[in-house]
Amino acid sequence: MATFFKNNKFPFILLGSMLAGSILGAYWGSGAAVLSPIADVFLNLLYCCVVPMIFVSLVSSIANMENLKKLGKILGIMMLIFILTEIIASIYMAVVCGVFDPAKGAQIAMNQKVDDLTSNNNFLSMFTVNDFSLLWSRKSLMALIVFSMISGVALVAVGEKGKPVVQFFDALSAVIMKMVGYVMLLAPIGLGAFFATLIGQYGSEIAGPLSRSIVIYLFAAVAYYALSNTLFAFIGGGVLGIKRFWKPIISPTLTSLGTCSSAASIPAELIAAKQMHISDDIANITIPMGANLHKDGACLITILKIAFMCSVFHVNFLDPHIMFTAILVSVIASTVMGAIPAGGYVGEIFIISAFGFPEVSIPIMVLIGTITDAPATAINSTGDTGVAMIIARIMEGKNWLKDKVAAEAKTEAA
Repeated sequence: MATFFKNNKFPFILLGSMLAGSILGAYWGSGAAVLSPIADVFLNLLYCCVVPMIFVSLVSSIANMENLKKLGKILGIMMLIFILTEIIASIYMAVVCGVFDPAKGAQIAMNQKVDDLTSNNNFLSMFTVNDFSLLWSRKSLMALIVFSMISGVALVAVGEKGKPVVQFFDALSAVIMKMVGYVMLLAPIGLGAFFATLIGQYGSEIAGPLSRSIVIYLFAAVAYYALSNTLFAFIGGGVLGIKRFWKPIISPTLTSLGTCSSAASIPAELIAAKQMHISDDIANITIPMGANLHKDGACLITILKIAFMCSVFHVNFLDPHIMFTAILVSVIASTVMGAIPAGGYVGEIFIISAFGFPEVSIPIMVLIGTITDAPATAINSTGDTGVAMIIARIMEGKNWLKDKVAAEAKTEAA
C-alpha cells in the first residue's frame, strides 16, 4: 500500500487540493472569487506552453515519419473513430435522458434577456487564419495544427536538406516537455483555487432547480468515463492495455477536471501516452487534433441540454425525429466547439436553431454547460488518449503493446 501511494503521490496531491478547494468554496461562497487570480496564473502558464508544444511536437513527429502514407492512414482511422464514438456517446445519453427526465420538478422562469446571438457558422474557417500571428493563439489551435502538418510534410519532402531542422525540432520538443513538467508543479495550488472559485460561484445552482439534471449527468458521465476508457484500452491492448492505461491517465483526468480545458490537458495527455508506450507519431497527431474534434463529453452535455429544454417546453424528446435531430446536432456542435473553457457556448445556437426554442432559454443551457463542463472535459481529454491506443494497435499490430513492454523489461534488466 505504501508503494502504491508513493508511485501515485502527485495524483493524490492534485485530488486533495481540488477537494480542499471545493470545501473552501462551499464555505466561503462568492467570496472565493478572490482566489481566481491564483488559478489564472497556473492556467496562463499552461496555455503558454500548449501552443509551442503542439507546433514543435507535431512537426517533429511528421518529419520523422518514414513515409507520408502513414500520416494519411492515421488521420483516416482517427476521424472514423472520433465520429463513431461521438455518435455512441450521444445515443447513450439520449437513452439516459429518455429514462430519467432531467427537468422533472424544475421550476424555471424564462425571463432572462440575451443580447448577442451571433455565431460564426463557417465551419471551414476554424482550419485557417488570415494572419500568421494569429496562429500562435490557443483560440486557433485547429489552424495551428494544419500549419504544423504542412510544415512537417515540407520537411519530409526536402529530404537530407531538412535533417538539421528536424534535429532542431526534436531537441526543442524535449525542452518544451521539460518546461511543461515545471509548470505542472504549480497544479495543486492552481487547481485548488479554481475549484474554490467554481463551487463558490455555482454552489447554489447545483443545489437548486438544476440539481436533478446535474446529478443525472454526473452519474451518466462517470459511468461513460469508466466504461468507454476501459473499452478503448481493451481494444487497443487487451487486458495489458487496461493495466497500462489507468495509472497514467489519472493525472490528465485531474488536470482536465481542474482546468475545464481540453487544450490545457494536452501536455498531461502526451506524457501519459509516453507511459502507455504509444508512439510519438500517433500521440502527437491524435491528441492535439482530438482536443478540437473529439468531444464525447460535450455530446453528453448537448443531449442533456436538449432533453432539459424539451421537458421545459413540453416537447416529446422520445419522438424518433427529435431523437435523431438531437444526436445529429450534438455531434456537429461538439465537433466545432473550441478547446478552451466555455468554448461550447456556440452549441446553444445550434440547439435553438434546430429545435426552435426561444432565445431566452440560452442562459439556462449556458449554466448547465458551465456546471457540467469539468466532467465533460475529462471525458473529452482522456478519450483522445484511448483512441490513440486503438490507432496504435491498428497501425502496429495486435501485439504492439506486449512487444514494447517486453522490450522495456529487457532494457531495464540489462
